[in-house]
Amino acid sequence: MPDADTNAALEIDTRFGKCAALAADVVVLPEGMPGFERCRRFVLASSPDIAPFTCVHGLDEPRPSFLAIDPHLVVDGYASPLDPVQRQRIDVSGDEPLLWLSLVHTDGDRATVNLRAPLVINPRRMLGLQVVAAQSAYPLDHPLPID
Repeated sequence: MPDADTNAALEIDTRFGKCAALAADVVVLPEGMPGFERCRRFVLASSPDIAPFTCVHGLDEPRPSFLAIDPHLVVDGYASPLDPVQRQRIDVSGDEPLLWLSLVHTDGDRATVNLRAPLVINPRRMLGLQVVAAQSAYPLDHPLPID
């Protein structure tokens, strides 16, 4: 249920620079992310300086920041199924559109993207989770070309 504050502008200072976001861009991950279980609120921030990436920035301590990219931009036909329990956890029904983001890791001149454990977000509810597949056709460290 939207409220008047969802259009409030936020300027987020991340390790990737300043990014603009709206209060409506805050996603709740009720279980956090592996290694950051106490951080449950994340803002999805973007900036022309980091496009086509999105900054996923934690609002709770320790305030982690990650670069993320739509995995469909990395691999044509990317598909990571959600089981019924996962769908229920983010309150998704039918074939609602979902936002998929894969976390990017950079190390000097090398960048990889974690296609095995994407974030999946229900934009209608701004609820998300990180899908951690024990078995997947996708690697944890798929090379990402840096231009």
